[in-house]
Amino acid sequence: MGSRLVFWLSAFVFALVPFRSALAAPQILAVLASDIGVPFVCRDGHCRADLTTYCLQRQRPAPGYGDVYVPARPESFHLVVTASDGSVRSLPAGNHVSFVETRGFTSISAHITQPDLARLGGVEAVIRVGESASLLPVPVDGDPNPLTDKEIAYATQSLRNHGSNIVDHTVKAAAAKVLARFASSLPVHTPFVPGSLDTLWQNAIGDELPMTSPERVGIPAAREAVEKCVDTMGVTVYFGIRRCVQFRHDDFMRNINVDYWSTQPNS
Repeated sequence: MGSRLVFWLSAFVFALVPFRSALAAPQILAVLASDIGVPFVCRDGHCRADLTTYCLQRQRPAPGYGDVYVPARPESFHLVVTASDGSVRSLPAGNHVSFVETRGFTSISAHITQPDLARLGGVEAVIRVGESASLLPVPVDGDPNPLTDKEIAYATQSLRNHGSNIVDHTVKAAAAKVLARFASSLPVHTPFVPGSLDTLWQNAIGDELPMTSPERVGIPAAREAVEKCVDTMGVTVYFGIRRCVQFRHDDFMRNINVDYWSTQPNS
């Protein structure tokens, strides 16, 4: 319990630091795979997909809000665009999507504007993430301890493969991905009525996750976490429920990350 508390407090402090240029490069992040793709939710001309991540490098500072990342391997991230006629095409996500830190090391958001999506011929899109995917922080001027090629190779290969064995296919990881999908689907400003939960859940999870998806093993734990949020918050705006669900997502990933670090080589 003590190591978890220290871990969380350290991450919280780093997340509050607004100026990254004065600090060393933040952690390389592992990104959980999604074979069916994480949907972009478009509002007010902007489209966003929240990806579930964890930290590969315990010794590096946690990313700060707004830190920009890029794929370690471009082939691990694909932007899948659906046109109005139903046709689908897959594009290298790194060429069209920006990746920005949103909540420490547990989540990063992929962004594309609706005009840019329209220029690609799309009316909707998902981002597909391959197995053992990683994201690298964009270098900044004045970094006193930048990432080296050797460090990047070790983190994205040896450490990432270890994470794939320890983290990626756990029930908690699957539950976190389900929670991220559900949170993203919620409206923002309208009141939430607890009796609407089943319909919201079916629309976001039941209708979107095929029976063969590996994420389905996380559905019971994810649903239990959502119901706890509903019981706690009662009738409120969707934004309040979303934040609660995001917190549950982050809690799953923080706990898994500590377990991962404790089993790392030379830990």
